[in-house]
Amino acid sequence: MNRPTIKDVAAQANVSSATVSLVLRDSPQIPDSTKQRVRDAMTALGYVYNRRAAEMRGMSSQILGLVVANVRNPYFAELTMAIEGAAHASGYTLVLGCSTDDVARQNEVLRAMAERRVDGILLLPASHTSPENLKASLRDPGLPHVLVARGVPGYRSDYVGADNEASGLLVGHHLLQIGAESVAFLGGVQGSVPREDRIRGLLKGLAQRVDSLLADIPLEYDAGADLSSLVDRALAAGPLPDAVVAYNDMHAFGIASALRARNIEPGRDVALASFDNIPEAAQHYPGLTSADGFPARVGQRATELLLQAIKGACPGHERVLIDPDLEVRGSTLAWSPPATSPA
Repeated sequence: MNRPTIKDVAAQANVSSATVSLVLRDSPQIPDSTKQRVRDAMTALGYVYNRRAAEMRGMSSQILGLVVANVRNPYFAELTMAIEGAAHASGYTLVLGCSTDDVARQNEVLRAMAERRVDGILLLPASHTSPENLKASLRDPGLPHVLVARGVPGYRSDYVGADNEASGLLVGHHLLQIGAESVAFLGGVQGSVPREDRIRGLLKGLAQRVDSLLADIPLEYDAGADLSSLVDRALAAGPLPDAVVAYNDMHAFGIASALRARNIEPGRDVALASFDNIPEAAQHYPGLTSADGFPARVGQRATELLLQAIKGACPGHERVLIDPDLEVRGSTLAWSPPATSPA
């Protein structure tokens, strides 16, 4: 008869194989009640610790997992490089997974990382990730983790990201200062936390002059976005607004091209502002006004929090918001309000 395996123990105890592995390592992340249930299952099945398993208990893999939604966006690339640098400086190797902004794929990647005994996970959640998803993928297996850049409402955990509402406020104040009286917000996945926060801040910044957005047009799915269609829908919603605010810089570049294809010049005919301030924003023509969320700072602080959690030194569920800055460039500075005809 074959010897019982970790998978057999997991099935007997109604837990994941990753949880059994963590119990073998006597991980402090696993509740005592769960540990006891797993050990009872081992006894019932006659599971015997071998020398290799005994040596593995309490050992660290010195590997961190990072799961992002999209690796094409330069903001995420800078975030990833900052996390890798911080991990390397602390003696860890970083393994990267991509969810393509799909919750089911995200769950698969997280499960694979847990089974390969990563010490902890940094997660930029896919759009529409639920607290139940994260409980099953991260909390139940007892994996130390930090959410990055996107929060998940209703899920309490360590989180580090840009202050998106403050970013929107900066953009709104700036558009108010240049005299914009009508604004359209284009792009971003509907219902995503960063999008909602940016719009909320934008409306606060515009409150003295603009009660609501002339157009608020999201995407159904971020990757491969049809930004030309967004511009058509915005123009069909009413007259050309004074300003267009894009969800992020990558969307802004596509929106600028779509506007030019319709003989509307960004900066001259309509002010254009955005978020992320990726390096290409300064090289774009005209230079793109963009709120900087400092991804390197986000990545560094998130890694620090995760390493504290792995050591059991994290004080609790900490929420860190990185203060933004607004880089003002020609895409808004070149615009001026239309001249008013004399009565």
